[in-house]
Amino acid sequence: MDGPAPLPAPLRLLLVRHAATDWTAEGRYQGRLDPPLSAAGCREAATLADVLAVRPIRLVISSPLGRALTTAGPIAAATRARLRVDERLVEIAYGGWEGLTQAEVKARFPDELRSWKRTPATARPPAGESLAEARARLEAVLADLPAQADGGEIALVTHDLLIRLALLMANGEGLERVRSITVAPASAHPLLLRGARLAPVAAA
Repeated sequence: MDGPAPLPAPLRLLLVRHAATDWTAEGRYQGRLDPPLSAAGCREAATLADVLAVRPIRLVISSPLGRALTTAGPIAAATRARLRVDERLVEIAYGGWEGLTQAEVKARFPDELRSWKRTPATARPPAGESLAEARARLEAVLADLPAQADGGEIALVTHDLLIRLALLMANGEGLERVRSITVAPASAHPLLLRGARLAPVAAA
C-alpha cells in the first residue's frame, strides 16, 4: 500500500521592511500616508540591496506605497528578480493618528491609545484598521503566493505592522503579542510558507 503523499517543499519568503523616512526617525505614525525615504533611508535601501544580491530571490512583491517601492526597486535590480505590486501589502491604516508623534496621539486620543497598547487584539485607531483586518489582508496575500512561485525565494517588501503580524503567525502567537516584536527599517526576515501556514526557517 502506498504511504501518504510527501508534503510539498515549503516556499521560502523574505519579509522586508522599507527603509527609513524622516517620519521614522521622528516616531510619527505613517500608515497610509507616504513620506519619501530620507537620505539615510536611501543609503539603507542601497546597502540592503547589496546584501540581498546573493540570495536566490526570483520575485519581489511590494506594497504600493512609495517608501516600499523605493526599497523594493534596488532589491529587484540587484537580484534580477521580477517586481510586482500588491495593494494588500500596504501598511495598516492608523486613521486619525497618521502624521502624529506618539506624544501628540497621547494628548489627542488618550483613551484610544491606551486601548491600543493594552488590548491591541480588539482595539483600533480612530477611523483606522484593526490588527485582525490587517492580518486578513496578509493571509490573502500568502494564499496567492504558491501560484506565483517559480523557484527561489519571494521577497515581500512591506511595513512594520504587516511584518510583525507575519512573525506572530510564524511563531503561533496571538495578536495581543504584537507590541513584543520590533522590526527595524530596512530589515529582512526569512520565513517558510507551507500551504497557507507560516513557520520559522528553523522549522525546515
